[in-house]
Amino acid sequence: MEYVSRIINSKITVCELNKYFGTQEKKRQILKDIDFSVKEGEFICLLGPSGCGKSTILNLISGLDMDYSGKVFIDGQLVSNARTSVELTRRMTYLFQEPRLLPWLTVEKNLFFALKCAKVPKSDWKSAVTEMLHLVHLDGMEKHYIHELSGGMQHRVAIARAFIVNPDIILMDEPFSALDELTARSIRSTLLDIWRRDCKTILFVTHNAMEATYLSDRIFMFSANPGEIEEFYQNDLPRPRQYESDELFKTNQEVVTKFMSIIGRDKNENA
Repeated sequence: MEYVSRIINSKITVCELNKYFGTQEKKRQILKDIDFSVKEGEFICLLGPSGCGKSTILNLISGLDMDYSGKVFIDGQLVSNARTSVELTRRMTYLFQEPRLLPWLTVEKNLFFALKCAKVPKSDWKSAVTEMLHLVHLDGMEKHYIHELSGGMQHRVAIARAFIVNPDIILMDEPFSALDELTARSIRSTLLDIWRRDCKTILFVTHNAMEATYLSDRIFMFSANPGEIEEFYQNDLPRPRQYESDELFKTNQEVVTKFMSIIGRDKNENA
């Protein structure tokens, strides 16, 4: 009964998920016994070393990869086949490490394209774009092409594209890892401003402990080879958060200590 209640009352539930890469003769386990639930409106950071399967989890939840054992539920519905996956993931957006904008279109038309794919009435496009570009601090940039924007501006357009279609879930795979820290800090602040307004459910992959501390409600800490969740860290820092605050610094120290302890363990010794 507790199992059923967890699924019904969660936005996302992952149960006993295992993932392998390779052939039948030579398999390598990427994820081992992954089990978690995410409430509607939560901001979850997946923190782990490279190669621990964090991005793979996003691919499984999004339906981009259906080859796994275990179960994934969205809004209590089992993602069990291609048709179900397509129906559920229409309500998701996915941000990758690169903005992946269409370079032959202007900023405005990139957002129009997203709205068209989401079947938003054309009469609403102009006002939606104006509002969203204001929220990401790109007022007046509608007619610019992508190559005319800085890297930080391109990521702001990608955030606008993710939110403008009003998704239920946003998956983010290290979207700011290529940016300098000052630019990344500014864009993280913008992301949180929009998230607090709309309360979308976000799963955010990172290997940056400070980024996870600044953004998250909870942090899922992973070990590698194969990837396992070793700690569910509850981040109770009040919002809004300031990078210069003593509270953020102290919480980040705690997160780093826990995380370094996890990735420093020898799994062979603990087996």
